[in-house]
Amino acid sequence: MITLYPCQNTPDDARIAFSWRNDPKTIAASYIAQPKSWDSFWLEYSEGYFTQKGFSPVFIIESTEPCGFIRFEKTSMPEYPDQTIIEVMINIAPYRRGEGIGTEALRKVRQLMKEKNVFALLADIRKTNRASRSAFEKAGFSLFKERTEYISKTKEKCCILCYLCKL
Repeated sequence: MITLYPCQNTPDDARIAFSWRNDPKTIAASYIAQPKSWDSFWLEYSEGYFTQKGFSPVFIIESTEPCGFIRFEKTSMPEYPDQTIIEVMINIAPYRRGEGIGTEALRKVRQLMKEKNVFALLADIRKTNRASRSAFEKAGFSLFKERTEYISKTKEKCCILCYLCKL
């Protein structure tokens, strides 16, 4: 059984998430498919991940061990202009992938966000990221739309699938 535990805005917590972020499979699945430097990640983590009250990142914990990281970002959708929509980004520790931890954590996130009166959860996933697509689908998310994105940092076009879960 897993629990969700609030991350702290400290270098120690950031280093755990950072160590998973630069794993080759994580890099390949990421929106911007490039490794990050510690300085860049720490700046993003410390100044960006904790700005929205009530939606700070969480660790996925099993048997007192962090085995995943989830961050949240408020977003909007033209289809639901007056609703609270939260984008969910998840990263499972490389040595714990394939165990169903992501699906279980996303189910817990659904309940947590429902308690916060969030209308829906959103996830943008590269079409090639079959593991994430499967985890989100098993957790109750449905394909909402598909789009092609140009990622200027990597100079690539990629297909992004937008998954939605109304709460």
